[in-house]
Amino acid sequence: MAESPKITLLALLLALRQLETPLSADEQATLKKAGQRLQLKPDNWDDAKEVLMAVIENNPSLAQLYQTAKAQLLGIDGKIPPELLPIEEPWETELLADKKQKVVNYGHFKGKPDLNSDEILNVSINVLKQKDSAKAAKNLSFLEQIGKFLQKRNS
Repeated sequence: MAESPKITLLALLLALRQLETPLSADEQATLKKAGQRLQLKPDNWDDAKEVLMAVIENNPSLAQLYQTAKAQLLGIDGKIPPELLPIEEPWETELLADKKQKVVNYGHFKGKPDLNSDEILNVSINVLKQKDSAKAAKNLSFLEQIGKFLQKRNS
């Protein structure tokens, strides 16, 4: 499976969830900038990816976690059971501890979630725009479930 934006974003979310050292203020500001770019122009993936990859590549811990998650996702050809993928209601509740923050929804999908739905983009934009992206990713239960699934499949 070729690397898609959804694989890149999901790998980043999984890496952020596992990151033990906090991101620097500059790294967090850059992630927020990437989230804002994705929100304003979700179809202009190349610009946002460039910004995201700069943060990933300059943080050795994050880079290692990202590469591991990406390899695991590519190793299963993106075949994640739909019930593990995000749906709007639970992730919004888990993500928004601060009720002043608003959730961004780029696009909606109908039917069962899959790797092609816009929910991965929606979650990613909202996580990246948080004050602490790693902490926000840790609050998302669907990432924990996907992480466990990937460990089982790749062990």
